[in-house]
Amino acid sequence: MRHRCPSDPRHMMSLADKEDATMKKKTLSILSLCIALFAAFALVGCGGSASGGGGSTKSESKEKAPVAKKTDFIWFKVEMPAGVGVSDSAGKNADRVQLTFPEDENASADRFIPVWKKALTAEESHADQAEKKGDTFQWKDSGSVEYNGRTWLVGTYEDDSGVSTLLFTDVEPGSVYVLISNFDLHKKEAEALLNSIEFPDDMAKAVSEAREVEISNIEIK
Repeated sequence: MRHRCPSDPRHMMSLADKEDATMKKKTLSILSLCIALFAAFALVGCGGSASGGGGSTKSESKEKAPVAKKTDFIWFKVEMPAGVGVSDSAGKNADRVQLTFPEDENASADRFIPVWKKALTAEESHADQAEKKGDTFQWKDSGSVEYNGRTWLVGTYEDDSGVSTLLFTDVEPGSVYVLISNFDLHKKEAEALLNSIEFPDDMAKAVSEAREVEISNIEIK
């Protein structure tokens, strides 16, 4: 039986070939990795996504819309649409403020009148007005609507001045209802007011402060 000598040239050649093949595989692997990394960085640099897909990524910081200027009546704030004015016919202090709609031949005295009800929820205030108006003024429940994320219960009644709409919403404490004369004649302005109106966290404190502030001293924006 013949034994192959470790120094046999053929054996040495075989080992060298294997080592060479292994080195080539490692080199190819490293080269492939470098190419993949380069492609990923290039894609990201061009606005792509490194995780795949050829679409451009959306901007993470979207431009915010400018904050609307609102007139501060102490117990509520609201953006005043063009043509809407302020009346002190219910009293000179800010807690009695009424907003007037642009005049036309049908509704020169139409108003947007907010009223705070400390002891009643929106649902209770809605029921209270329904009972007061009753059949005499053809009261109608009209479900609920949403303006600027706030839910309002709605009711309407009719008298000699036309159709009045009442909207009720909860605040803390109690609720607020807004009376809008002839809503449909002033829909654009009325909805702009409802979509911008906001109330303070503590209505009792704010209304108390508003009683001491004259409407004439409020900056109308």
